[in-house]
Amino acid sequence: MSASGNGGTARATIVVVPRESFNMFDEVVERIYRVTPPIFKMIVMEGGSPEPIRRRLRALQGARPNLTIAWSDQWRYPHEFVNQAIPMIDTEYAVFIDNDVEVMEGWLEALVACADDERAGCVHPIYLTTKLTAPIRKIHVAEGTMVREQRNGRWFIDTVATYSGKPLEDYPDQRRKRSGFFEWHCVLFRKSLLEKIGPLDDLNIAEHVDYTLRIEQAGGQVLLEPKAVVAYDYERIFELKGPHRRYLLYRWNLEKSDTSLDRLQAKWNLHPDSILRRKYWVREHTGRVRSTFLVPRIINKVRRAVGLKNLPYATGPRPQTMA
Repeated sequence: MSASGNGGTARATIVVVPRESFNMFDEVVERIYRVTPPIFKMIVMEGGSPEPIRRRLRALQGARPNLTIAWSDQWRYPHEFVNQAIPMIDTEYAVFIDNDVEVMEGWLEALVACADDERAGCVHPIYLTTKLTAPIRKIHVAEGTMVREQRNGRWFIDTVATYSGKPLEDYPDQRRKRSGFFEWHCVLFRKSLLEKIGPLDDLNIAEHVDYTLRIEQAGGQVLLEPKAVVAYDYERIFELKGPHRRYLLYRWNLEKSDTSLDRLQAKWNLHPDSILRRKYWVREHTGRVRSTFLVPRIINKVRRAVGLKNLPYATGPRPQTMA
């Protein structure tokens, strides 16, 4: 396989993985090629996409000699696609990116330079939670903070999204720094670190928390490179229809999510409060999407007509697990 468009050696393999829908898949791949210099090869974990998406991916593959597509005849969870891809990577670095993430110019060069200069095994960018074209590009997470507290003899652990909601232009410090965790939206690893840590555990939520703890357990650390920026638009979930919407509900299956979080708690002997917020988040997230189906829309329209609020996305109060 040709390593890069100019015949040079690829520094990284970019692996594009389904996150919770397919509707942006080909756009994400096209943008990466458009704004990224040819220092990479790419693997697309196709994931059982709808046929129109598959046709567009086939066309891209025909135009890009360094693009490999791993086709799938059924839906799977993102961590399963990551594990499938790891043995296929033969470059120094692996970059995993979700198929709903837009990259900004300079993103890959900055991540690779950080890993080179700092001899880092895991580097992540700043994550935005808006479209790149939004007038205010709001931060989702910059350097993450992992909160750790002893509660009744067990560790309470949770993540805090630092600078969440702040405009990107207001981020104050462009220096590389330690980060408490990464997210699978986009992350660079040394291939040697992936081989040392091993495959992802069978979790469909909090995979990043588990893998961060495993990196720390192995003596590694996570770095933030602020000069690398990527974005995903959370509000797009309200526009999903058909197989895209159904895949989201499959991916965030409540039973699977509860089992995953219970597994995480038992694995690391965590205080039960550690998983409450994420159990609620899954219910709220899928509830938002379920509200876009016809029957809930009609019910909410009637409720508003008689002066009532829309049905809640999730039942019960939002857990307050941190002081």
